[in-house]
Amino acid sequence: MNLLYEKVTSAESELAQKRLRSVRGDPFLFADWERVLFLHFAIAPELLPPFIPPPLELDLYEGQPYLSIVAVTMRRFQPARPLPFAWAFGMMKCQKFLNVRTYVRHRDEPGALFLWGWLSKPVPVALPTFDLPCAFASVDYEHTHESGVLRGEVNAGGRQFSYRATINSQSTFEHCSPNSLAEFTMERYSGFYYRGNRPRIFRAWHPAWLQTTVNATINEDRLLTAKFNWFKEAKFVGANFAPGFKQVSLGRVHSLKNVVGQSRKRSHGASAFYEMP
Repeated sequence: MNLLYEKVTSAESELAQKRLRSVRGDPFLFADWERVLFLHFAIAPELLPPFIPPPLELDLYEGQPYLSIVAVTMRRFQPARPLPFAWAFGMMKCQKFLNVRTYVRHRDEPGALFLWGWLSKPVPVALPTFDLPCAFASVDYEHTHESGVLRGEVNAGGRQFSYRATINSQSTFEHCSPNSLAEFTMERYSGFYYRGNRPRIFRAWHPAWLQTTVNATINEDRLLTAKFNWFKEAKFVGANFAPGFKQVSLGRVHSLKNVVGQSRKRSHGASAFYEMP
């Protein structure tokens, strides 16, 4: 069975699809998300609130805040409708993304708040980051779960984040168990970030995640601790691997205020290149 094509939905996934389509012009883009590794950390409650001003609220699992480091490969970017700059998508053959996220809510909408991320350069030229909280880096993933080993390195500014994980090559990929940490962290279809003090939102849709737990080790974390000194206090608690999906639906980046009010002000379509998970 090719799990990239598996069409399974959950209640949260179905609701996410409705939210994505509720804003005119979305979805804007399709892309494949391949071989995704989620590394989960427990974090002291007092460390995250400075990064989460209103109107977002920190979301807790069993009274504890968490953050995740997510390593994903994105391919085959395709516009959802004819666009005058559609040729640019042909240049985006592959992009690898490592992001740092914690978990929040806006009213009744759960989501992931992106604190920072590192992107591989999809083309060998200078590129903008569209005011997203990220930078370009050297990113190397080998997520060949068929071999039983996953590894990755991200290097920037002379610092590195690297990991290694083992996985049963015969693993069965299943939905997250109800009320599990995996469900809490993975079943998120809305992404938030702050541009200055202005909250932004972007949405994605795909079927419910199919995943398995893996045994992971963090080999080097100086890239993270240099960016967030408090990451030294984070406690690694586990990891999940998902084979991914083809044609994930991606929305544009919107002002959170505009989306709530269903305003039709212009949004930043190009930044969909650098979206979730």
